[in-house]
Amino acid sequence: MRCSICRDFGSKPVSVGAILLFLSISGCFSERSFPLRPGDFVQTSSLDDFPGNTREWLKQTHKDLKWLLPREQREALLTEDLAELGRNHGSLREHFKLTGRMGSLRSNSIGISHTAQAAGGGPYIEEVPDSWPGFVDVRIPVSEDLYLSGRIAYAQENGKVAKADCIVLVPGIFGDNGVIRTRDIALALLRSGKHVLAVELRGHGQTEAEYPGVFYTFGILETVDLLRVSEWLGQQPEVKQTGLIGFCWGGNLGVLAGWYDGMEANHPSITGDLRKKLPELFASRHYQAGILCFSVVWKFEEMLEDLEIPRKQIHDPTLHAIQQLAIKRCKRKHHPEITRSLKKLIEFEISRSELHYDKAVEDGLKFLRLMPFRGKPAGNKLASVRVPLLVVHGANDPLCPSPHVAEVFADLENPLVAGIVLPGGGHVGFAPYARSYFFSLMLNFFDAGITNSR
Repeated sequence: MRCSICRDFGSKPVSVGAILLFLSISGCFSERSFPLRPGDFVQTSSLDDFPGNTREWLKQTHKDLKWLLPREQREALLTEDLAELGRNHGSLREHFKLTGRMGSLRSNSIGISHTAQAAGGGPYIEEVPDSWPGFVDVRIPVSEDLYLSGRIAYAQENGKVAKADCIVLVPGIFGDNGVIRTRDIALALLRSGKHVLAVELRGHGQTEAEYPGVFYTFGILETVDLLRVSEWLGQQPEVKQTGLIGFCWGGNLGVLAGWYDGMEANHPSITGDLRKKLPELFASRHYQAGILCFSVVWKFEEMLEDLEIPRKQIHDPTLHAIQQLAIKRCKRKHHPEITRSLKKLIEFEISRSELHYDKAVEDGLKFLRLMPFRGKPAGNKLASVRVPLLVVHGANDPLCPSPHVAEVFADLENPLVAGIVLPGGGHVGFAPYARSYFFSLMLNFFDAGITNSR
């Protein structure tokens, strides 16, 4: 789906000023609602022949669903295509006929507008987001003195609470339950017969409101929190298995949760004093219903470097937006400096968290690293995943370069981990790009019943 303004732009040469004007007038730079509508969901064929193989499931499912993508944009790249490109250093940009910088409005007005329409507003800390039909507020214990805030709803069957899987929703960086996208997906999953929990991590939303002295560690402690959320849900008699959906940095946390769940003891990505702060292994499996990650930030440290340079909205709207979020958070948390640098913000937050030791940031970045960076290893985290995990990326992502996905799959042989790069969708903007495909892929993924064969 495209808005009329973006459709009219096409590939016509227009000025950046004209793009900004039209997009602003049309609302394409504002968060919008894209709920599941009658007729949006398409059930795919039965996949009982593919237990334990997310890649085979994806091949068949995309074949069944690709007609839901815009007519001229149905040639997505799937796991095997990405692996071949990565091994042979092929050009993903050439495949999708991408030119110019994806972060530029002049080159990527459609991708950026889809990104903006799916991005969250807020933050909702001092005030509570509007209620959602069927959902109630809940507090989930993740330690003796910390409960995460969330919203939960239980699917009904014959007037009673059903026995069903529960899907956990994790928003992007600094996101809370005020994100309209989270509400739309939560309601769609509930209508499809799933229990749903939309969680607000430490330092976010109503968790932040209740625990202002607990700081965000950008995924280090939050990864363990998400595993404990899964265990808490597993204790509820109505819940069969748990699944997880993460967007942007929430997608990173999904990948990290999948890794941590299946990692071996003494993994090299957990070093130094950080090892003393984290449990090494969990006895049970988590998120067995699957982990679905949209627009993962594969090279986070590279993005941190990009964010050290002041960015203007007219030239780099997505990077500019993140810098503005960093500034606002520095002000709200009364950090020693008001900075646009996300790297400095991480240092400030971690220094005030329970990870306040000398090399906490260095150890933390190693924990968070998904791809090698400047000779520093990533620890081959995806090889440890033992539950179905699917990553979805947009070729025209203005924040996280899509060629990184090909590098990820170049040498990854884990059949439980699959990936797809769609021709559009920008950064997490898959609902405005192709609403029916987006919801159908998601709902079929959690209905697939892919089981571990490892």
